Amino acid sequence: MYISYLDRLPVEILHHILDHLDTQTILFSFRFACKRFHSIANSYNYYDFNFESILKTKFLYMCCIIPFEQVVALTLSDKDNTHGQIKVFNSLFNINQFIRLRSLTLIQIETHDLKVFLNYAIRSSLLFLSIDCQTTRIHEENTALNLISSTIEHCSLKKLNLSMRPKDMKELQWPLNLTISYLRIKNSITCDQFYTILQHSPCLQTIILKDFNVDDTSEKNLPCFNHAPFLQIKSLTCEDGRIQINKLEQCLTLTPALVYLKLIGCGNLFCSTFDGYRWEQLIKNKLPLLEKFDFLISAFTHVNFDTSSVEQMISSFRTSFWVDEKHCLVTCDYIICSHKLLLYTLPLCTDHFVYYNTDTRKVSAKNFTLTNNYSTMMDNAKKLHLHLTKFSNVDEIDKVNHLLFRNVTAPTIATNGGWPDDSFRFFSTIIDLSPIETLSLSIRFIDEYTPIIVHNINQALKCSPNIYVLSLHNLWSADNFASTVETIYSMITPNIKYLDIRVQNSDDVKFIIENFENLKDITFEYVQNLILNRGKFIEVLSDMKRHVSRWESHCAFHVWLDKA
Repeated sequence: MYISYLDRLPVEILHHILDHLDTQTILFSFRFACKRFHSIANSYNYYDFNFESILKTKFLYMCCIIPFEQVVALTLSDKDNTHGQIKVFNSLFNINQFIRLRSLTLIQIETHDLKVFLNYAIRSSLLFLSIDCQTTRIHEENTALNLISSTIEHCSLKKLNLSMRPKDMKELQWPLNLTISYLRIKNSITCDQFYTILQHSPCLQTIILKDFNVDDTSEKNLPCFNHAPFLQIKSLTCEDGRIQINKLEQCLTLTPALVYLKLIGCGNLFCSTFDGYRWEQLIKNKLPLLEKFDFLISAFTHVNFDTSSVEQMISSFRTSFWVDEKHCLVTCDYIICSHKLLLYTLPLCTDHFVYYNTDTRKVSAKNFTLTNNYSTMMDNAKKLHLHLTKFSNVDEIDKVNHLLFRNVTAPTIATNGGWPDDSFRFFSTIIDLSPIETLSLSIRFIDEYTPIIVHNINQALKCSPNIYVLSLHNLWSADNFASTVETIYSMITPNIKYLDIRVQNSDDVKFIIENFENLKDITFEYVQNLILNRGKFIEVLSDMKRHVSRWESHCAFHVWLDKA
């Protein structure tokens, strides 16, 4: 007779197990295992409801059973694949019912909905707040900006994420805050704004932003640079912006106690951005306490770029300062076909990386020799852009003796036209397929290569047990556009729940909705210069029984399905 020991564990241990499960697993699996588990799930007080990506029927069902007094974290999203979700949520709940909420994330939220949550946040006990209103014109309603300021001032936040239009960020009045220790701003800020934030945030230790925008001539001689430094800041990250060493040096004058600095963005070949000697002097003069410096700096060069410069650049990072004192492993790659220069530290400090499948497409130099633990250097890469080019020798695949990328969740596979032989064998050799959740293809379905493409992608989908999103960024134009939905249907696997696909006409839309039964939502893209009857699209969608919501954006329709 089979004896289960799991249901005999103390409630405290089972609650600890639930801490490591997502809410859908708790509600739809654990809760229905037995009466005792049902009771334990009902008494669990640390629910994290993340609705960023969810089937609408499940969203509505979960809203019917959501124990709002037991929820500590809530994520709501109005992105394209769940558009209108926040409005539905507000129609079903009063956010003030969530009395134990400590974390609130709002994605692509509109102004009128934002006000509701900010009024709640001011009086709440939130410790983490994330607001993404990048597409919302909140500067037209000063009350929204004022509410954000009041929330920052009066809420006992420890962590704050802000993403809004640059103009709104500029108009936001930063208040005095005595609790925030972590701040992430997805925008550029001026040195004046940086100074104000530091001045008003005595507990702030970590700040992440895009870059420092000091183009305004009025900021060239700001009095803040004569101010006493702010010693509370220990970590500074600039990502996805411009890395301008002269302007960065000015702002670092305010933060001499930094122990960690990370820079990810576009540099300039003519402004010392790739000069290790210049960075060495900056760190010695401005950041005497710095323990770790991570960076990934890129730049496009002219077509006649001298590839011998790669070795010259890396030589400036071979000094005792970089090798012996900072133990900084630096690599410089020049991608020949795209005329792109990359200078980066290892282990990789960003979750994005672009990889070419043959060394004949790039020139590389390093300030270190390869070691046994080199296989772990790319573990931070989550989003990988893999350019497949024709192998000069298929034996190149066999030269790879370890997985280069072990934690990639969202690879994009791109080709320049054809599809190289043994492509699946190659990317399954360098990438661990098990963590992949999203696969994007940037390819042409040319008749000559279609059979091998279908075979390779079908293999990849079958060998990736956790993949559920497929995006097809097909390189089609009006003169070679052809419907390939039946081809896609022949290679897609049942685990795919979200599909982003380019279509030609309403027949493609109808075929996909009627035949791709496992899909939860679909984005239908179309080429802008094609003659497309948008009214026919809407008519077909209206006749379909599966869809519940439709959202139109630029050259695309997003359909949120009611069942799968």
